[in-house]
Amino acid sequence: MLKKTLPLILLTSAFVFIFTACNEVNSPQRDSFLADKNNSFETIDSDLYLLKEGGMDIDASAGIFSIGWNEIFRPFDDERHIMGMAFAVAFGGSNDRHKFGLNMGSVFINYGNHNVELHKKTNERRGTMYSLFKRPFGDSDQLLEFIPNAEYQFEVTGSGRFSPITLSLTSPDALMDITSHDHGNVIDLEQDLTVTWEGGNADGKVAVRLMPFSLRKKGRKDRLHFDHIIFEILDTNTGEYTFTSEQLQELLNRVDARHFVLGVSQMDFGEVEHDNGILHTAMRNGNSVKLLVE
Repeated sequence: MLKKTLPLILLTSAFVFIFTACNEVNSPQRDSFLADKNNSFETIDSDLYLLKEGGMDIDASAGIFSIGWNEIFRPFDDERHIMGMAFAVAFGGSNDRHKFGLNMGSVFINYGNHNVELHKKTNERRGTMYSLFKRPFGDSDQLLEFIPNAEYQFEVTGSGRFSPITLSLTSPDALMDITSHDHGNVIDLEQDLTVTWEGGNADGKVAVRLMPFSLRKKGRKDRLHFDHIIFEILDTNTGEYTFTSEQLQELLNRVDARHFVLGVSQMDFGEVEHDNGILHTAMRNGNSVKLLVE
């Protein structure tokens, strides 16, 4: 079966982004990158898990520099503006599965005629991180515009523990867009569900997900069911994937839900040599729709 039980922390940042309108904000596990009032640290922790699941060698990395377009999902109620979020963190020492964030001086993202400085935040236990996160993940009002097939540079000014460096990422020709379904489409559980999409890089791996989403009940909020997910990673960008009617029915038999969230996403990874070791880059984008069960 393709259904997998995934850690809640793996999906936190993407799901919170979409379902803020539903007032359903999910927090990562208590032993996160930083379990305090700063959501930016928690979001980075979630993103690190997501990148690791996608195949990035986090454990051997000296630092991560990531830009996300729509992440896994976009907000259901706002298709007018496509804005990118980003983060950067350099790893120093390690403490079990967590790593300490190094001070890298200042970090900017340069693209087109834009020069955007990432917010720098420091904590005694978890160190320093840099981010451009939309609320509720962070405090950024200035996010990244999407320019197709364009160079986005992370410019790091450096510090005593991290020498200066510039890292370049290239945006895709087009962001991923689900073409087979619109928000609110009704699906028949007696029929296979085929999703098609456009955009992304032709040779990059694609993650396809289907998750139950419960209607609001009296005294309770709408919620996703993270413990029951059909999840598949495709080796190439095929533009199409089919969930069988048997999979759909089994999923609904396990969860009392009247909606599905259908999503596709892609992560393009890169590596750059640095004095501290190998730095990893990620250019990410995705799309989703919420479907009604007939």
